[in-house]
Amino acid sequence: MAIPDLNEWLALAESEGELARVTKKVDWNLELGGIAQETANRGGPALLFENIKDYEDGTFRRFFTGGLATYSRIALMLGLPKDTPYKELIRVWRERTKNPIKPRIVDTGPVKQNIIKGDDIDLTKFPAPLWHKLDGHRYLGTFDGVITKDRDSDWINVGNYRRAIHNEKQMGIAFTIGQHIWMHWRSYRKRGENVPVAVAIGWNPLMPAVSCSHVPVGVCEYDIMGALAGEPVELVKCETNDLLVPASAQIVIEGELDTNMENFIKEGPFGEYTGYYCTVPHTRPVFNVKCITYRNDPILVGTQEGVPILEDHRICSVHHSAAIFDLLEERMSGIKAVNVDPSTGWTNVFVQIDNSYYGQVQQVAANIWSSGISTMVGKNVFVFDEDIDIFDLNKVMWAIGYRLKPSKDIITFPGWHSPLDPSEHPKDRVHEAIKKGDRLLLDCTKPIDWPRTPDWFGERFPPLAYPDDETMRKVRENWNSYEIKA
Repeated sequence: MAIPDLNEWLALAESEGELARVTKKVDWNLELGGIAQETANRGGPALLFENIKDYEDGTFRRFFTGGLATYSRIALMLGLPKDTPYKELIRVWRERTKNPIKPRIVDTGPVKQNIIKGDDIDLTKFPAPLWHKLDGHRYLGTFDGVITKDRDSDWINVGNYRRAIHNEKQMGIAFTIGQHIWMHWRSYRKRGENVPVAVAIGWNPLMPAVSCSHVPVGVCEYDIMGALAGEPVELVKCETNDLLVPASAQIVIEGELDTNMENFIKEGPFGEYTGYYCTVPHTRPVFNVKCITYRNDPILVGTQEGVPILEDHRICSVHHSAAIFDLLEERMSGIKAVNVDPSTGWTNVFVQIDNSYYGQVQQVAANIWSSGISTMVGKNVFVFDEDIDIFDLNKVMWAIGYRLKPSKDIITFPGWHSPLDPSEHPKDRVHEAIKKGDRLLLDCTKPIDWPRTPDWFGERFPPLAYPDDETMRKVRENWNSYEIKA
């Protein structure tokens, strides 16, 4: 059975030793972010802050973060054993998402226990952290679901877009060209209308996991959440518009996204997933809040962005790897594994192939770079043979060191980068959302066009200096007799 709501997710995490309740008073101003960072650095538990300065007696007094910061907790989210390997998580994500499950609409749910509108709305009553010293705002949204609908079709999008608190009733919302919410925003702007929007905070952890994943245009993220959960997501209609939100969410914020660019408000900077401050403050659309519904004693949810490896890098490594594996397997043959390693979460893509035909390596890069996912993922593509475990960075670096000939195997490709990439100077920005730059292919495979040579025992590439299979089999059979504790 799927996790029904955040309360059950917290109970499960706590029972598995994966949750820490922080009862000491913590300042929302930088201290909370510092604690989250140190916990991530130590590979620690998810954190439920229950005593936040200035909010001790407020309606919104608790804050949860780090729920998906380890593979063990991602496994629990998917209903798998905690020790499920990263590679297996990718396989399960791929397998389940091939069978979307439509949501179920219900009359009401716990998120309707409290409803506030008009003068009672005050966004400053949320214990939103100031994560880093250079952040331009407190950000209310970093790990939830922003729901919009296309003006002229039934396509619903649930995305993950940061939201800066401007005042009691307005937030900024950040998105770039090509993102699905941008498409919806344009569909309303063409008619001079504002965009109905809702934000669902605190539900099954599948919501933020899917909202930041690569889902094709026209596909609803609720269907993918249902596929991963194995049952339909229960949705309820908003109070002020026709959008649908999880009935058992902790908090839902309803309103309109202004399409009049004259009303934009400057927002930023913000510490990004690259680990740097890559963008300058910029005017962005305004989210005018009309209604807030919430459960009794609600919990605000967010995540820290910044130097990897944090929660977003961890979960994105799973679904980005799955998306690129699906893409490559659809377009070509011989793909054995994909790892969009959490050390970047987006930029470096390791691909394992069977190296069965000339040009296969280049085909990998061409397929990734020609797809929509390359907007944010796959600037650098590394291709390896089957004998290299691409989930072991020691093996990856070994192959880069000894199978790559720089003059031949490093290929640059001109194009553009995400605006968040600090490897390109701001002077090379051609648009707020685009920087000029190069992409990189590193061929770390054994050349299949080399002739065999007696210098390498009749092989095209030198054999491994490693004990033969028969020797290793005997050693493993007799291992206990050696009395070596290892």
